[in-house]
Amino acid sequence: MDFGAAKPSGASLKPSAREGRELSRRISAIQWRDDDLVALKYSDGRVAAESAPAGLTGMLEQFSVVEYQPWRRRLIFKFRDGYGFECELGTEKNASPVRGRPIVYLDQNQWSTLSKSLFAPQRVSDTERLAAVRLLTMAEAGDIILPLSSAHLSETGAWSNDAGRSELARTILAGSRGWQMRDVLEVRAHEFRHCLAALAGIDIAPPAPVITLEPYAALDSSVRGEEDGLSLPNGLPEAWKFGYLSTLSNTVHVACLLDREPTPRGSLAGWLARVEGFSSWLDGERHRSKSNRRKAARLFAAVDATKEIATAAAEIGATPAQATEWFAGAWDQTSLGAPAITLFRSVMVDKLLAAARWEQNDLTDLMYLCTAAAYADHVVGERRTIGLLRQSVRRSGVPVQLHTKLAHVVAALEGAAPGATTNAGL
Repeated sequence: MDFGAAKPSGASLKPSAREGRELSRRISAIQWRDDDLVALKYSDGRVAAESAPAGLTGMLEQFSVVEYQPWRRRLIFKFRDGYGFECELGTEKNASPVRGRPIVYLDQNQWSTLSKSLFAPQRVSDTERLAAVRLLTMAEAGDIILPLSSAHLSETGAWSNDAGRSELARTILAGSRGWQMRDVLEVRAHEFRHCLAALAGIDIAPPAPVITLEPYAALDSSVRGEEDGLSLPNGLPEAWKFGYLSTLSNTVHVACLLDREPTPRGSLAGWLARVEGFSSWLDGERHRSKSNRRKAARLFAAVDATKEIATAAAEIGATPAQATEWFAGAWDQTSLGAPAITLFRSVMVDKLLAAARWEQNDLTDLMYLCTAAAYADHVVGERRTIGLLRQSVRRSGVPVQLHTKLAHVVAALEGAAPGATTNAGL
């Protein structure tokens, strides 16, 4: 689609920088519509439309309209049944405009409670239902941030119940409003690079915000594609590139959550067998001191990180000797200077020492909840995992409040926190 004015034959359709600025000032919204048209809404009331690009119809088949409002930095999705939701959009200069708002990360079971509160309220206690409605109201008003993560995308996409998946997906989309928690493996890579660079005296760029509106941030970098290689539609002002990519990113999230074909989940059977084997061995070593058993558990936890450390060192130009020096000096310390990695190691070690039962989804749950606890203000999850996190949060001094009930986090957000867990109260 050509977003510029008509030009004589042979002239370039791409506007000059000045023309792009003038054009962007005149356009108030771009709509992708279910009549296979893309429409430009101008500030003077005019509307211009032409055929939508091939392939767009399939991606947006469940919507009557998707509207990008560049000046409000908003993206609005409207379903064919009248239900809709709104996404915030960042800018290239500020992809994470948190502006002091509390960040609340919900585990998948808490999103399910929110969804049931809207679509099956009889299945939720009155206290939790009222708290869920209040939390969603605050999120949709932009008073708090409820980021989605790739764990939410994969777990929701694995549902085979079409109606239940659709209800849960709509709840997540409406509550998250475009906010994401960055892919946990990328967060870990950033933390490893930062620690190694500090030891080696290497200057590197600061890590990108973990809670963000950056396009595709929740997805693994290997599946995002090269954003720089994406071509803009003819005549689209260069200043709108970030908004255009954000629109595509949010559309991908919608497709992942609403796809009628359930997404199969990968097996972690090999990881589970290895962890269970070590846990069983460690439980048989109770004649050793707890300190020695903890050191053994920390070394076991380091095995999974060996490749990550080597990759991080290579990426910043640190030598193998420097990577070894950092590992030898830091890995057995209470804090590594890397909050997400510190919490994950601590929780994993505590669980190994307790000889607790391991399940296949524990790796995913621990990685995501530990990353959330490192960078969010509140984390709400199921009792077993939150119980594990409590010890590590207290030990590491991470300023996060942990909850097992929506009513507790709402009370904390509104100034009273019965049942909430803070660093001071752990």
